[in-house]
Amino acid sequence: MMKKVMSMLLMVITMTAVATLTSCSDDDNENVTLSKFTIDPTATTLTPGETLEVKTQFFPENVDNKNVTWTSSDNEVATVSNGVLTALKPGNATITATPEDMPQLAQKLSINVVNNAMTAEGEVSGTWKAYTTVTVTGQVKVPEGKSLTIEEGVEIIFNSSDAKGTGIEFTVDGNIYCQGTQEAPILFSIPATERNYQNVTNCKNLWGGIMLNNKAADAEALFDNCIIEYAGSAMTETSPSVVSGIYTAGEDYGVQITTGPQFKGKLVVNSCTIRYGFADGIYMQGGEAIITHNIFAGNGSTGGEAVNVKAGTSTLVAYNVMYSPNTNGLKLSSSGQDDAAGRGQAKCVAYNNTIINAGWRRDGTKGGCIYVEKNIQANVFNNLMVNCKYRAQAPKWGTPGVSDGCDDKSVIDYNCYAASSIVSTLQQDIDDQTTVPYLNYVSNKNYADAVDAHSLIAKGANDLGLAFASYPIDTNKLDNPLYDDTWNFAATTLPSGTTDGSSLTGIVKTSLQVGGKTYTADAPQQFFGAKK
Repeated sequence: MMKKVMSMLLMVITMTAVATLTSCSDDDNENVTLSKFTIDPTATTLTPGETLEVKTQFFPENVDNKNVTWTSSDNEVATVSNGVLTALKPGNATITATPEDMPQLAQKLSINVVNNAMTAEGEVSGTWKAYTTVTVTGQVKVPEGKSLTIEEGVEIIFNSSDAKGTGIEFTVDGNIYCQGTQEAPILFSIPATERNYQNVTNCKNLWGGIMLNNKAADAEALFDNCIIEYAGSAMTETSPSVVSGIYTAGEDYGVQITTGPQFKGKLVVNSCTIRYGFADGIYMQGGEAIITHNIFAGNGSTGGEAVNVKAGTSTLVAYNVMYSPNTNGLKLSSSGQDDAAGRGQAKCVAYNNTIINAGWRRDGTKGGCIYVEKNIQANVFNNLMVNCKYRAQAPKWGTPGVSDGCDDKSVIDYNCYAASSIVSTLQQDIDDQTTVPYLNYVSNKNYADAVDAHSLIAKGANDLGLAFASYPIDTNKLDNPLYDDTWNFAATTLPSGTTDGSSLTGIVKTSLQVGGKTYTADAPQQFFGAKK
């Protein structure tokens, strides 16, 4: 009997064990449901080029499927791959991590990409990497034999003065290549809190500008898609440009871009905005230049031009907008010509530029839109001048010489001068009863019969029927130097120009090679101004 009971008990134990084993096996085969999903961090700040691996956690930990789909709301700001973030350029983006089995548990990470930061003083060269803010704390110089490349999105912020109280200049004795883009231009400026036009008129908190002083014949300078603004500090005995003989202490002010008298190289300025300087936008004293598709705005406080060329230069200026230069859009002169010393006759070709409100901010009889003098050979055509104080001026035409008039081989013709009903508020113009722009087109003594013989010249307000795509031609005040980026100076109604200028460009080079790339100016077109 006892044996029978023991046998039956052993059988029950065995069956129970088998049942237990079978039950455990069934549990292991069941899917474990994801109940919670987290990522770390959920917010971060990176600089361009930085990477970060995002950590994930699943609850319970033994879920079978741990696959996650990663996406970025803006792949231009930051990308993500397998949970690794890569910051590309300043901006904000949202990274989303979505578990494959439970998309409703997706988690988000906010990423803020900000500029890298560095300071600069003394000698500089090499490369300033994209999207870096460079704070300039003292005088800076690219030394002779060296080059500096500045990539897109870099911001160069100048303190108002160095330790001696001298305006900080950017001297280039070597080469410089500023390679911005339309989406990420390079900025040369002062701190944001100081960027107001009152600082220009007071000559306060401004920097000294860019001085190109490389004496080598193969010198190169490129400014492509840059914003250059708020230059114009007063020159002192300790200013680098005074020490090097470019400017004079107590008389001159920093220009946005200067080529010194010894500069014999190549300069390309393309698709830049050059604005709000105390003096000129570009001052050419040496070298060859192509200056195209730029916006010049509010240059000059009590004087100053958008582009000013002197002896020893060969310059092409085309398809630019020159808004509210204090004196002229173009000042063209062979002043300083000294053939024996190697500073030959200046030559300039300027076409399809649009010059607006030039000269009206200057209380005086000088200036207006284009001024040509002192033996320069200049071909100026197909330009559109709107509400400018005077027509193109060329004193002493036909008596060429370094101290006399312009070269009589010059062509200043086939331009258009338009006027709206806007009036001047300058007391001088009120006293002279010359407040309406079109009246001033015939009131200055510095016109010559050879100038504008075939040009289209307004005889009354709005009589040419000029209209722009977007510009308040009848309400924007003549003395307003501030440029509105929403303006569009594509002329929608205006007679076409009368020359294509193909025979007039040959006195200067229409293409230059800088940094291994050839930059070619767009050819003249048979319309006035620059179409966009």
